[in-house]
Amino acid sequence: MKSIAIFIERRNQKICSVGLELLSETKRLLKDSDNQIVALYLTDKKTDEDINRLETCGADKIITYVDPQFQTYDTLIYTKGLENIIKTNDFDVLLLGSTLIGRDLGPRLSARVHTGLTADATLLEFEQTEERLNLLATRPALGGNLFATIICPDHKPQMATIRPGVFSIEVFDNHKAEKVIFEEKILIKSKVEILSKKVNETAYVDLTKAKLIIAGGRGVATMFPTLKEIALLTGGEVAASRAVVDQNIEPKDRQVGQTGVTVRPSVYVASGISGAIQHMSGMDKSEMIIAINTDPNALIFNVADISIIADANKVLPLLKEEIQLIKHQL
Repeated sequence: MKSIAIFIERRNQKICSVGLELLSETKRLLKDSDNQIVALYLTDKKTDEDINRLETCGADKIITYVDPQFQTYDTLIYTKGLENIIKTNDFDVLLLGSTLIGRDLGPRLSARVHTGLTADATLLEFEQTEERLNLLATRPALGGNLFATIICPDHKPQMATIRPGVFSIEVFDNHKAEKVIFEEKILIKSKVEILSKKVNETAYVDLTKAKLIIAGGRGVATMFPTLKEIALLTGGEVAASRAVVDQNIEPKDRQVGQTGVTVRPSVYVASGISGAIQHMSGMDKSEMIIAINTDPNALIFNVADISIIADANKVLPLLKEEIQLIKHQL
């Protein structure tokens, strides 16, 4: 039996969704095998709620490592904690979210345990043989002009960081997991002293959690006030392509695509977006895509469920008026 370990990231004392996404996707991919999916749960305080979520999202085994130093993320402490677990377990694969924490933790950990790391993957596959389980991690390469599948067959654990929002969270009812407490003490202390904390407050909702996204590209660069009005009327969120963010029209956290966030809302409205592969890699798993573009050959139409060949600068004001009319009639 092979084992796939998944680091369960926590932030503000709550489990982040990316760890649950990786548990669910791995469970789906390996559903007909006897491989074991192991959740690595590092915390300063274990809760039954967290354990239950890990169990129902697909973990076959949950290794809980409790230490007061896990209360706040610290590179040195978390790297040492995971290193301790890895060196006492023979994991074949280790997956982390490609978040700020995962991008900091992954390379340091791979250097500690002398293995390779595929960073920022967007697709996972497993290749099972009698002797081993190979991880095939696919990520955009060469500016997003091609996708490269990377393997690391000569070292264990095979590591990869995976972008949040790529996979959905699934609940596996009545699924039970083995629970293990990891008791090795962390004998080092943090070299960082936190003097104060200040929350970066924003009026925006996290794009990865939005159900409706109204996105604009270079073709509607002057129409973002209208996009925001439409989003306000419909309860959606505004997003942008990289070209718009590079012009400082919208902040970086609104950028969808290879160098932004990956989203999968119920509805994604792409206005004035041509459909470069760098952008589509971040939104092509949306449930419904509505594209508005003057170019009938625009690549965005290849993934669109509804294609509107028209000038988005003229369509958006009409769309806003129609929504306002409908709301007034309700």
